Amino acid sequence: QEIEGISPQSLINIKPVTAAVKEAFKDMELPGGVHYEFNGENEYIMDAMKDLLLMLLIGILLVYLIMVAQFQSLKSPFIIMFTIPLAFTGGLLALILLNKEISIIAMIGFVILVGIIVNNGIVLVDYTNQLRGRGYSKREAILESGVTRMRPVLMTSLTTILGLIIMAFGKTAGTDMMQPLALVACGGLIYATVLTLLVVPVIYDIFNGEKFNAVKEDDLSIAGLLE
Repeated sequence: QEIEGISPQSLINIKPVTAAVKEAFKDMELPGGVHYEFNGENEYIMDAMKDLLLMLLIGILLVYLIMVAQFQSLKSPFIIMFTIPLAFTGGLLALILLNKEISIIAMIGFVILVGIIVNNGIVLVDYTNQLRGRGYSKREAILESGVTRMRPVLMTSLTTILGLIIMAFGKTAGTDMMQPLALVACGGLIYATVLTLLVVPVIYDIFNGEKFNAVKEDDLSIAGLLE
């Protein structure tokens, strides 16, 4: 039976087909003991999406724990994690603007963003902490870090964006399948890189007071830890 809303072109993508079938069966009265369910490709896609969501959550947790181990602090990694929602927002905006759906390939792009975008926050927060350890005030350290680390942040982001730009906007058969991944990565990096330079310093200022505990060489010498 022909279902209204399904065209031959839509058969390429299972989601419009599934949505149209659900709509067609919504008001249908089935006899007792009769039910319907979706199997095949739709079932595989739903299972894959659940697995990718789990991978995304585990990836975010692992990134946070690794940064906690490196910074030996809970606060600094927490500040850096604010870059992840910015990246996700940019990735979603890229898909919306170019009329693309959230597919399995696009979800892989979000997983990749988790590991990439935190680099910008790490560069800013780590250098800010270094400056404060040298005796800078909080405001001076934030301003100096933003000016000094702007170039490395832009360079690291631009190299990835330019590397994916052909895949994101290419029209060949090879780029079409992976296009959502590249769009999510490029959109997330562009959006988050710009806002990271504004949001991370503000969050750092909110969550940190003027006092900064740092171990100096003089303290180590007094304690006899330096020869």
